[in-house]
Amino acid sequence: MKKCNTSRNTDRNILLRNNVFYYRVELPRQNGKRRFLCKSLRTYNYYEAREKAKIMSEKLKQFNTETFMNALNALWEQVIFYTPRVPNGIACFVQQIVSDKTRPEVLQGLIDLADYADIVKTNQLSPGEKVRFDQLFYHLSEIKDALGKQHQEGAQMRQLFEQHNDALNKHIINSVVPQPKIVKHTIGEVLTSMIKSANNGKPESDRKYLGIKRILQKVGLNLESDYMDFYNHDIMQKIIDYIRNMPNIVDGTKRKYTQYIRDLIKYAHVLEPDTYKENLINILPKFDKTPKSKQKPHMPYTKEHLVEMFDPKYNYFKNNPDQFWVCMIALFTGSRLNASMTLQYRDVFIQDGLYCIQFIQNHPIKHLKTEASERIVPIPKQLLDLGFVDYVRTRQMKLNASGTDFIFPKCQTTSGQENNKFVARGVLKFLSDIGIKSPGGDKLDFHSFRKNASLQLQNIGVLPSFINDIIGWDGKNTMEQSYSNHRLSEIKEQIDKLNYDFLQPHFDKWKEIMKEV
Repeated sequence: MKKCNTSRNTDRNILLRNNVFYYRVELPRQNGKRRFLCKSLRTYNYYEAREKAKIMSEKLKQFNTETFMNALNALWEQVIFYTPRVPNGIACFVQQIVSDKTRPEVLQGLIDLADYADIVKTNQLSPGEKVRFDQLFYHLSEIKDALGKQHQEGAQMRQLFEQHNDALNKHIINSVVPQPKIVKHTIGEVLTSMIKSANNGKPESDRKYLGIKRILQKVGLNLESDYMDFYNHDIMQKIIDYIRNMPNIVDGTKRKYTQYIRDLIKYAHVLEPDTYKENLINILPKFDKTPKSKQKPHMPYTKEHLVEMFDPKYNYFKNNPDQFWVCMIALFTGSRLNASMTLQYRDVFIQDGLYCIQFIQNHPIKHLKTEASERIVPIPKQLLDLGFVDYVRTRQMKLNASGTDFIFPKCQTTSGQENNKFVARGVLKFLSDIGIKSPGGDKLDFHSFRKNASLQLQNIGVLPSFINDIIGWDGKNTMEQSYSNHRLSEIKEQIDKLNYDFLQPHFDKWKEIMKEV
Protein backbone atom coordinates (compact mmCIF):
# COMPACT_ATOMS: atom_id res chain seq x y z
CA MET A 1 0.00 0.00 0.00
CA LYS A 2 2.85 2.40 0.83
CA LYS A 3 4.56 1.66 -2.48
CA CYS A 4 1.36 2.25 -4.46
CA ASN A 5 0.69 5.48 -2.59
CA THR A 6 4.24 6.67 -3.35
CA SER A 7 3.89 5.90 -7.06
CA ARG A 8 0.65 7.85 -7.19
CA ASN A 9 1.84 10.95 -5.34
CA THR A 10 5.46 11.41 -6.44
CA ASP A 11 7.29 12.07 -9.66
CA ARG A 12 9.11 9.29 -11.42
CA ASN A 13 12.47 10.29 -9.92
CA ILE A 14 11.56 8.95 -6.45
CA LEU A 15 11.38 5.17 -6.04
CA LEU A 16 10.61 3.00 -3.02
CA ARG A 17 12.69 -0.15 -2.65
CA ASN A 18 12.75 -2.37 0.45
CA ASN A 19 11.04 0.44 2.41
CA VAL A 20 13.84 2.92 1.54
CA PHE A 21 13.46 5.80 -0.92
CA TYR A 22 15.86 6.19 -3.85
CA TYR A 23 16.52 9.05 -6.25
CA ARG A 24 16.58 7.86 -9.87
CA VAL A 25 17.12 9.97 -13.00
CA GLU A 26 18.04 9.13 -16.59
CA LEU A 27 21.39 10.49 -17.77
CA PRO A 28 22.36 11.49 -21.34
CA ARG A 29 23.01 8.47 -23.50
CA GLN A 30 26.57 7.29 -24.00
CA ASN A 31 27.45 5.27 -27.11
CA GLY A 32 23.73 4.95 -27.76
CA LYS A 33 23.04 3.23 -24.42
CA ARG A 34 20.62 4.43 -21.77
CA ARG A 35 22.16 5.27 -18.37
CA PHE A 36 20.62 5.99 -15.00
CA LEU A 37 21.80 7.56 -11.75
CA CYS A 38 20.22 5.79 -8.75
CA LYS A 39 21.19 6.87 -5.21
CA SER A 40 19.68 6.01 -1.84
CA LEU A 41 18.06 8.93 -0.02
CA ARG A 42 18.61 7.06 3.28
CA THR A 43 15.09 7.59 4.56
CA TYR A 44 11.77 5.80 4.67
CA ASN A 45 9.84 9.06 5.24
CA TYR A 46 8.13 10.23 2.06
CA TYR A 47 8.23 13.97 2.84
CA GLU A 48 11.90 13.89 3.82
CA ALA A 49 12.69 11.92 0.65
CA ARG A 50 10.91 14.51 -1.49
CA GLU A 51 12.99 17.36 -0.04
CA LYS A 52 16.24 15.39 -0.38
CA ALA A 53 15.37 14.58 -3.99
CA LYS A 54 14.90 18.30 -4.75
CA ILE A 55 18.31 19.10 -3.30
CA MET A 56 19.95 16.24 -5.21
CA SER A 57 18.26 17.37 -8.44
CA GLU A 58 19.58 20.93 -8.02
CA LYS A 59 23.06 19.62 -7.26
CA LEU A 60 23.01 17.35 -10.30
CA LYS A 61 22.25 20.34 -12.58
CA GLN A 62 25.60 21.85 -11.60
CA PHE A 63 27.54 18.88 -12.93
CA ASN A 64 28.64 17.76 -16.36
CA THR A 65 31.78 15.94 -17.51
CA GLU A 66 33.84 19.14 -17.59
CA THR A 67 32.78 20.48 -14.17
CA PHE A 68 33.19 17.03 -12.61
CA MET A 69 36.79 16.73 -13.81
CA ASN A 70 37.61 20.30 -12.75
CA ALA A 71 36.37 19.54 -9.24
CA LEU A 72 38.22 16.22 -9.17
CA ASN A 73 41.51 17.78 -10.29
CA ALA A 74 41.22 20.57 -7.69
CA LEU A 75 40.61 18.08 -4.86
CA TRP A 76 43.15 15.49 -6.02
CA GLU A 77 46.00 18.00 -5.88
CA GLN A 78 45.33 18.35 -2.13
CA VAL A 79 45.50 14.61 -1.33
CA ILE A 80 48.54 13.51 0.70
CA PHE A 81 49.99 10.07 -0.09
CA TYR A 82 52.54 7.98 1.79
CA THR A 83 54.50 4.85 0.90
CA PRO A 84 54.59 2.14 3.62
CA ARG A 85 58.01 0.84 4.65
CA VAL A 86 58.89 -2.62 3.37
CA PRO A 87 61.98 -4.79 3.94
CA ASN A 88 64.73 -5.47 1.43
CA GLY A 89 64.56 -2.00 -0.12
CA ILE A 90 61.83 -2.70 -2.67
CA ALA A 91 59.64 0.25 -1.71
CA CYS A 92 59.53 1.39 -5.32
CA PHE A 93 57.19 -1.52 -6.05
CA VAL A 94 54.73 -0.60 -3.31
CA GLN A 95 51.59 1.34 -4.22
CA GLN A 96 51.17 4.71 -2.51
CA ILE A 97 48.36 4.94 0.04
CA VAL A 98 46.10 7.89 0.89
CA SER A 99 47.23 9.41 4.17
CA ASP A 100 44.83 10.37 6.97
CA LYS A 101 46.85 13.59 7.18
CA THR A 102 44.82 14.81 4.20
CA ARG A 103 42.33 17.47 5.25
CA PRO A 104 38.92 15.90 6.08
CA GLU A 105 37.00 18.31 3.82
CA VAL A 106 39.11 17.12 0.85
CA LEU A 107 38.41 13.46 1.64
CA GLN A 108 34.69 14.12 2.10
CA GLY A 109 34.61 16.12 -1.13
CA LEU A 110 36.09 13.19 -3.08
CA ILE A 111 33.57 10.77 -1.54
CA ASP A 112 30.67 13.08 -2.41
CA LEU A 113 32.05 13.54 -5.93
CA ALA A 114 32.18 9.78 -6.50
CA ASP A 115 28.40 9.66 -6.00
CA TYR A 116 27.98 11.65 -9.22
CA ALA A 117 30.49 9.72 -11.33
CA ASP A 118 27.70 8.25 -13.45
CA ILE A 119 27.21 11.62 -15.16
CA VAL A 120 30.72 11.49 -16.64
CA LYS A 121 30.92 10.55 -20.30
CA THR A 122 34.17 8.62 -20.24
CA ASN A 123 34.42 8.63 -24.04
CA GLN A 124 34.93 12.41 -23.86
CA LEU A 125 37.86 12.21 -21.43
CA SER A 126 41.43 12.75 -22.54
CA PRO A 127 43.94 9.97 -21.64
CA GLY A 128 45.20 12.02 -18.69
CA GLU A 129 41.69 12.68 -17.42
CA LYS A 130 40.83 8.99 -17.78
CA VAL A 131 43.80 8.07 -15.57
CA ARG A 132 42.72 10.60 -12.92
CA PHE A 133 39.12 9.34 -13.08
CA ASP A 134 40.25 5.72 -12.59
CA GLN A 135 42.55 6.74 -9.72
CA LEU A 136 39.58 8.12 -7.78
CA PHE A 137 37.88 4.73 -7.65
CA TYR A 138 41.12 2.79 -7.16
CA HIS A 139 41.81 4.78 -3.98
CA LEU A 140 38.18 5.32 -2.91
CA SER A 141 38.25 2.68 -0.16
CA GLU A 142 41.49 4.19 1.21
CA ILE A 143 39.89 7.65 1.14
CA LYS A 144 36.94 6.37 3.16
CA ASP A 145 39.25 4.59 5.61
CA ALA A 146 41.33 7.76 6.08
CA LEU A 147 38.22 9.84 6.74
CA GLY A 148 36.83 7.20 9.09
CA LYS A 149 40.06 7.20 11.10
CA GLN A 150 39.89 10.99 11.41
CA HIS A 151 36.28 10.79 12.55
CA GLN A 152 37.13 8.13 15.12
CA GLU A 153 39.96 10.21 16.57
CA GLY A 154 37.76 13.30 16.48
CA ALA A 155 34.93 11.45 18.26
CA GLN A 156 37.25 10.48 21.12
CA MET A 157 38.39 14.08 21.50
CA ARG A 158 34.81 15.33 21.36
CA GLN A 159 33.73 12.85 24.04
CA LEU A 160 36.40 14.13 26.43
CA PHE A 161 35.50 17.71 25.62
CA GLU A 162 31.79 17.10 26.14
CA GLN A 163 32.36 15.41 29.51
CA HIS A 164 34.56 18.28 30.66
CA ASN A 165 32.06 20.97 29.60
CA ASP A 166 28.75 19.22 30.32
CA ALA A 167 27.84 21.35 33.31
CA LEU A 168 28.78 24.58 31.55
CA ASN A 169 26.68 23.65 28.51
CA LYS A 170 23.61 23.09 30.66
CA HIS A 171 23.91 26.60 32.09
CA ILE A 172 24.31 28.07 28.60
CA ILE A 173 21.28 26.20 27.28
CA ASN A 174 19.14 27.34 30.18
CA SER A 175 20.23 30.98 30.03
CA VAL A 176 20.71 31.70 26.31
CA VAL A 177 18.27 30.73 23.58
CA PRO A 178 20.08 30.76 20.21
CA GLN A 179 18.28 32.70 17.51
CA PRO A 180 17.88 31.05 14.11
CA LYS A 181 19.90 32.58 11.31
CA ILE A 182 17.62 34.55 9.01
CA VAL A 183 18.82 34.64 5.41
CA LYS A 184 17.54 37.41 3.18
CA HIS A 185 17.61 37.59 -0.61
CA THR A 186 16.22 40.03 -3.10
CA ILE A 187 13.77 38.73 -5.68
CA GLY A 188 16.42 39.35 -8.35
CA GLU A 189 18.99 37.20 -6.53
CA VAL A 190 16.58 34.26 -6.27
CA LEU A 191 15.41 34.69 -9.88
CA THR A 192 18.92 34.98 -11.34
CA SER A 193 20.09 31.93 -9.41
CA MET A 194 17.07 29.94 -10.64
CA ILE A 195 17.64 30.79 -14.30
CA LYS A 196 21.38 30.10 -14.16
CA SER A 197 20.89 26.74 -12.46
CA ALA A 198 18.44 25.78 -15.21
CA ASN A 199 20.45 26.54 -18.36
CA ASN A 200 23.73 28.30 -17.44
CA GLY A 201 22.67 31.08 -19.78
CA LYS A 202 22.40 34.84 -19.44
CA PRO A 203 19.40 35.37 -17.12
CA GLU A 204 18.38 38.74 -18.55
CA SER A 205 17.70 37.18 -21.95
CA ASP A 206 15.67 34.24 -20.61
CA ARG A 207 11.95 34.24 -21.38
CA LYS A 208 11.02 33.21 -17.85
CA TYR A 209 13.20 35.96 -16.35
CA LEU A 210 11.55 38.65 -18.48
CA GLY A 211 8.05 37.30 -17.79
CA ILE A 212 8.49 37.36 -14.01
CA LYS A 213 10.09 40.81 -14.15
CA ARG A 214 7.07 42.13 -16.07
CA ILE A 215 4.63 40.64 -13.55
CA LEU A 216 6.56 42.16 -10.62
CA GLN A 217 6.33 45.61 -12.18
CA LYS A 218 2.54 45.24 -12.55
CA VAL A 219 2.13 44.59 -8.80
CA GLY A 220 4.46 47.37 -7.66
CA LEU A 221 7.66 45.39 -7.04
CA ASN A 222 11.04 45.13 -8.74
CA LEU A 223 14.08 42.86 -8.70
CA GLU A 224 15.63 44.86 -5.84
CA SER A 225 12.65 44.18 -3.54
CA ASP A 226 13.11 41.76 -0.65
CA TYR A 227 11.80 38.30 -1.51
CA MET A 228 9.45 38.36 1.52
CA ASP A 229 7.80 41.50 0.09
CA PHE A 230 6.80 39.29 -2.83
CA TYR A 231 5.86 36.20 -0.85
CA ASN A 232 2.75 37.29 0.98
CA HIS A 233 -0.95 36.71 0.47
CA ASP A 234 -1.84 40.22 -0.73
CA ILE A 235 0.84 40.27 -3.46
CA MET A 236 -0.07 36.74 -4.56
CA GLN A 237 -3.69 37.85 -4.94
CA LYS A 238 -2.62 40.86 -7.03
CA ILE A 239 -0.53 38.57 -9.27
CA ILE A 240 -3.47 36.19 -9.67
CA ASP A 241 -5.80 39.05 -10.63
CA TYR A 242 -3.28 40.44 -13.12
CA ILE A 243 -2.71 37.09 -14.85
CA ARG A 244 -6.41 36.23 -14.88
CA ASN A 245 -7.34 39.57 -16.48
CA MET A 246 -4.62 39.65 -19.16
CA PRO A 247 -6.31 40.96 -22.32
CA ASN A 248 -6.29 38.89 -25.53
CA ILE A 249 -4.27 36.08 -23.87
CA VAL A 250 -5.31 32.43 -24.13
CA ASP A 251 -5.47 30.18 -21.08
CA GLY A 252 -2.37 28.30 -22.19
CA THR A 253 -0.27 31.48 -21.90
CA LYS A 254 -1.83 32.34 -18.52
CA ARG A 255 -0.96 28.82 -17.41
CA LYS A 256 2.66 29.46 -18.44
CA TYR A 257 2.91 32.71 -16.43
CA THR A 258 1.38 31.02 -13.38
CA GLN A 259 3.98 28.26 -13.70
CA TYR A 260 6.74 30.90 -13.75
CA ILE A 261 5.56 32.18 -10.34
CA ARG A 262 5.21 28.63 -9.04
CA ASP A 263 8.77 27.79 -10.14
CA LEU A 264 10.16 30.90 -8.40
CA ILE A 265 8.46 29.97 -5.12
CA LYS A 266 9.65 26.36 -5.31
CA TYR A 267 13.23 27.36 -6.08
CA ALA A 268 13.33 29.87 -3.21
CA HIS A 269 12.20 27.08 -0.86
CA VAL A 270 14.95 24.77 -2.12
CA LEU A 271 17.46 27.62 -1.78
CA GLU A 272 16.49 28.49 1.84
CA PRO A 273 14.04 25.85 3.14
CA ASP A 274 14.00 27.21 6.69
CA THR A 275 13.31 30.80 5.65
CA TYR A 276 11.18 30.61 2.49
CA LYS A 277 8.12 28.37 2.52
CA GLU A 278 5.98 27.29 -0.43
CA ASN A 279 2.47 27.00 1.05
CA LEU A 280 1.11 29.94 -0.98
CA ILE A 281 1.51 27.88 -4.14
CA ASN A 282 -1.84 26.33 -3.29
CA ILE A 283 -3.75 29.58 -3.93
CA LEU A 284 -2.40 29.99 -7.47
CA PRO A 285 -5.11 29.19 -10.05
CA LYS A 286 -4.90 26.34 -12.53
CA PHE A 287 -5.55 27.25 -16.15
CA ASP A 288 -6.34 24.72 -18.85
CA LYS A 289 -3.99 24.11 -21.75
CA THR A 290 -4.84 25.91 -24.97
CA PRO A 291 -6.83 23.51 -27.19
CA LYS A 292 -5.09 22.29 -30.32
CA SER A 293 -7.74 24.05 -32.41
CA LYS A 294 -6.65 27.44 -31.04
CA GLN A 295 -2.89 26.87 -31.22
CA LYS A 296 -0.75 28.17 -34.05
CA PRO A 297 1.24 25.12 -35.16
CA HIS A 298 4.63 25.19 -36.85
CA MET A 299 4.07 24.30 -40.49
CA PRO A 300 6.64 22.96 -42.96
CA TYR A 301 7.71 25.00 -45.96
CA THR A 302 6.07 23.92 -49.20
CA LYS A 303 8.10 22.77 -52.20
CA GLU A 304 7.39 26.11 -53.81
CA HIS A 305 8.71 27.92 -50.74
CA LEU A 306 11.95 25.90 -50.70
CA VAL A 307 12.53 26.32 -54.43
CA GLU A 308 12.02 30.09 -54.14
CA MET A 309 14.14 30.69 -51.02
CA PHE A 310 17.12 28.70 -52.32
CA ASP A 311 17.00 30.09 -55.85
CA PRO A 312 20.56 31.32 -56.68
CA LYS A 313 19.05 34.41 -58.29
CA TYR A 314 19.04 35.91 -54.80
CA ASN A 315 22.42 37.03 -53.43
CA TYR A 316 21.45 36.76 -49.76
CA PHE A 317 22.93 33.31 -49.10
CA LYS A 318 25.98 34.09 -51.24
CA ASN A 319 26.68 37.09 -49.00
CA ASN A 320 25.73 35.15 -45.86
CA PRO A 321 27.01 31.57 -46.29
CA ASP A 322 26.66 30.87 -42.55
CA GLN A 323 22.90 31.34 -42.83
CA PHE A 324 22.80 29.01 -45.83
CA TRP A 325 24.56 26.14 -44.07
CA VAL A 326 22.57 26.54 -40.85
CA CYS A 327 19.39 26.13 -42.91
CA MET A 328 20.83 23.10 -44.69
CA ILE A 329 21.76 21.41 -41.40
CA ALA A 330 18.21 21.85 -40.09
CA LEU A 331 16.65 20.78 -43.40
CA PHE A 332 18.62 17.49 -43.49
CA THR A 333 18.91 16.58 -39.78
CA GLY A 334 15.82 18.20 -38.27
CA SER A 335 17.96 20.01 -35.70
CA ARG A 336 16.53 22.95 -33.78
CA LEU A 337 17.89 26.47 -34.20
CA ASN A 338 20.32 26.51 -31.27
CA ALA A 339 21.70 23.06 -32.15
CA SER A 340 22.17 24.03 -35.82
CA MET A 341 23.97 27.34 -35.32
CA THR A 342 26.22 26.46 -32.34
CA LEU A 343 28.14 23.60 -33.95
CA GLN A 344 31.88 23.55 -33.29
CA TYR A 345 34.47 22.17 -35.68
CA ARG A 346 34.91 19.11 -33.47
CA ASP A 347 31.20 18.33 -33.91
CA VAL A 348 31.80 17.35 -37.55
CA PHE A 349 33.91 14.19 -37.56
CA ILE A 350 34.32 10.65 -38.88
CA GLN A 351 32.97 7.72 -36.86
CA ASP A 352 32.77 4.13 -38.07
CA GLY A 353 34.01 5.39 -41.44
CA LEU A 354 31.09 7.81 -41.81
CA TYR A 355 30.99 11.61 -41.76
CA CYS A 356 28.78 12.60 -38.83
CA ILE A 357 27.40 15.64 -37.02
CA GLN A 358 27.30 15.57 -33.25
CA PHE A 359 24.64 17.51 -31.34
CA ILE A 360 25.84 17.78 -27.76
CA GLN A 361 25.39 20.24 -24.89
CA ASN A 362 29.04 20.87 -23.96
CA HIS A 363 29.17 24.69 -23.96
CA PRO A 364 27.24 27.36 -22.02
CA ILE A 365 25.45 28.68 -25.12
CA LYS A 366 24.55 25.20 -26.41
CA HIS A 367 21.05 24.21 -25.33
CA LEU A 368 19.28 20.95 -26.18
CA LYS A 369 15.59 20.58 -25.38
CA THR A 370 15.61 16.94 -24.23
CA GLU A 371 18.08 14.16 -23.52
CA ALA A 372 17.12 12.51 -26.80
CA SER A 373 18.23 15.69 -28.61
CA GLU A 374 21.84 14.76 -27.80
CA ARG A 375 22.75 12.49 -30.67
CA ILE A 376 25.16 11.63 -33.49
CA VAL A 377 23.69 11.82 -36.98
CA PRO A 378 25.41 10.54 -40.15
CA ILE A 379 25.50 13.28 -42.77
CA PRO A 380 23.08 12.39 -45.62
CA LYS A 381 24.46 11.91 -49.11
CA GLN A 382 22.78 14.94 -50.67
CA LEU A 383 24.24 17.26 -48.01
CA LEU A 384 27.69 15.67 -48.49
CA ASP A 385 27.43 16.12 -52.25
CA LEU A 386 26.50 19.76 -51.70
CA GLY A 387 29.96 20.22 -50.17
CA PHE A 388 29.16 20.78 -46.49
CA VAL A 389 32.14 18.85 -45.07
CA ASP A 390 34.51 20.35 -47.65
CA TYR A 391 33.30 23.82 -46.72
CA VAL A 392 33.83 23.19 -42.99
CA ARG A 393 37.29 21.67 -43.34
CA THR A 394 38.52 24.31 -45.81
CA ARG A 395 37.30 27.08 -43.57
CA GLN A 396 38.91 25.55 -40.48
CA MET A 397 42.23 25.23 -42.28
CA LYS A 398 42.18 28.80 -43.65
CA LEU A 399 41.30 30.29 -40.25
CA ASN A 400 43.65 27.90 -38.40
CA ALA A 401 40.69 27.27 -36.08
CA SER A 402 40.73 24.78 -33.22
CA GLY A 403 38.14 22.07 -32.66
CA THR A 404 36.38 24.13 -29.98
CA ASP A 405 35.89 27.16 -32.25
CA PHE A 406 32.40 27.72 -33.63
CA ILE A 407 31.82 26.97 -37.31
CA PHE A 408 29.43 29.93 -37.44
CA PRO A 409 31.05 32.59 -35.20
CA LYS A 410 28.03 34.91 -35.32
CA CYS A 411 26.14 32.41 -33.13
CA GLN A 412 27.88 34.14 -30.22
CA THR A 413 27.66 37.83 -29.28
CA THR A 414 30.74 39.91 -28.44
CA SER A 415 29.93 39.38 -24.75
CA GLY A 416 30.04 35.61 -25.22
CA GLN A 417 26.28 34.99 -24.98
CA GLU A 418 23.98 33.20 -27.43
CA ASN A 419 23.01 35.44 -30.37
CA ASN A 420 19.21 35.26 -30.21
CA LYS A 421 18.92 37.48 -33.30
CA PHE A 422 21.06 35.21 -35.52
CA VAL A 423 18.06 34.04 -37.55
CA ALA A 424 15.43 36.68 -36.78
CA ARG A 425 17.58 39.45 -38.30
CA GLY A 426 18.98 37.14 -40.96
CA VAL A 427 17.25 34.44 -42.94
CA LEU A 428 13.74 35.12 -41.59
CA LYS A 429 13.95 38.76 -42.64
CA PHE A 430 15.18 37.64 -46.08
CA LEU A 431 12.23 35.23 -46.42
CA SER A 432 9.82 37.99 -45.45
CA ASP A 433 11.40 40.30 -48.04
CA ILE A 434 10.83 37.78 -50.85
CA GLY A 435 7.23 37.16 -49.81
CA ILE A 436 7.49 33.89 -47.86
CA LYS A 437 5.30 34.64 -44.84
CA SER A 438 3.00 32.77 -42.47
CA PRO A 439 -0.49 32.44 -44.03
CA GLY A 440 -3.47 32.83 -41.68
CA GLY A 441 -2.99 31.06 -38.38
CA ASP A 442 -0.10 28.90 -39.57
CA LYS A 443 3.43 29.55 -38.35
CA LEU A 444 6.45 29.54 -40.65
CA ASP A 445 9.85 30.06 -39.04
CA PHE A 446 13.19 28.28 -38.60
CA HIS A 447 11.46 25.37 -36.82
CA SER A 448 9.64 24.70 -40.11
CA PHE A 449 12.86 23.17 -41.49
CA ARG A 450 12.63 20.56 -38.70
CA LYS A 451 9.05 19.85 -39.79
CA ASN A 452 10.24 19.42 -43.39
CA ALA A 453 12.86 16.85 -42.37
CA SER A 454 10.52 14.80 -40.18
CA LEU A 455 7.65 14.78 -42.72
CA GLN A 456 9.98 13.92 -45.58
CA LEU A 457 11.33 10.93 -43.63
CA GLN A 458 7.79 9.77 -42.89
CA ASN A 459 6.68 10.18 -46.49
CA ILE A 460 9.48 7.99 -47.83
CA GLY A 461 8.62 5.21 -45.33
CA VAL A 462 11.48 5.44 -42.79
CA LEU A 463 10.55 3.59 -39.59
CA PRO A 464 9.67 5.72 -36.52
CA SER A 465 12.59 4.35 -34.47
CA PHE A 466 15.06 5.59 -37.13
CA ILE A 467 13.29 8.96 -37.31
CA ASN A 468 13.66 9.26 -33.52
CA ASP A 469 17.43 8.73 -33.80
CA ILE A 470 17.76 11.24 -36.64
CA ILE A 471 15.43 14.00 -35.41
CA GLY A 472 16.14 13.54 -31.69
CA TRP A 473 12.81 12.34 -30.30
CA ASP A 474 12.24 10.15 -27.23
CA GLY A 475 9.82 7.81 -28.95
CA LYS A 476 6.18 7.13 -28.18
CA ASN A 477 6.54 3.88 -26.26
CA THR A 478 9.00 1.64 -24.45
CA MET A 479 9.66 -0.36 -27.61
CA GLU A 480 10.87 2.73 -29.46
CA GLN A 481 12.75 4.16 -26.47
CA SER A 482 14.59 1.10 -25.15
CA TYR A 483 14.59 -1.67 -27.72
CA SER A 484 15.15 0.09 -31.03
CA ASN A 485 18.84 0.99 -30.92
CA HIS A 486 20.49 1.25 -34.33
CA ARG A 487 24.07 1.26 -35.56
CA LEU A 488 25.37 4.32 -37.37
CA SER A 489 25.62 2.36 -40.62
CA GLU A 490 21.92 1.47 -40.37
CA ILE A 491 20.95 5.10 -39.65
CA LYS A 492 23.14 6.21 -42.57
CA GLU A 493 21.28 3.86 -44.91
CA GLN A 494 17.95 5.42 -43.90
CA ILE A 495 19.00 9.07 -43.81
CA ASP A 496 20.47 8.80 -47.31
CA LYS A 497 16.88 8.30 -48.48
CA LEU A 498 16.20 11.89 -47.39
CA ASN A 499 16.46 13.61 -50.75
CA TYR A 500 15.05 16.92 -51.94
CA ASP A 501 15.33 16.06 -55.63
CA PHE A 502 13.32 19.15 -56.63
CA LEU A 503 16.11 21.31 -55.17
CA GLN A 504 18.97 19.48 -56.92
CA PRO A 505 19.27 21.98 -59.83
CA HIS A 506 19.71 24.77 -57.28
CA PHE A 507 22.12 22.67 -55.20
CA ASP A 508 24.36 22.09 -58.22
CA LYS A 509 24.77 25.84 -58.56
CA TRP A 510 25.19 26.41 -54.81
CA LYS A 511 27.98 23.86 -54.68
CA GLU A 512 30.05 25.97 -57.08
CA ILE A 513 29.06 29.24 -55.38
CA MET A 514 30.13 27.98 -51.94
CA LYS A 515 33.50 26.92 -53.28
CA GLU A 516 34.13 30.54 -54.24
CA VAL A 517 32.92 32.13 -50.99
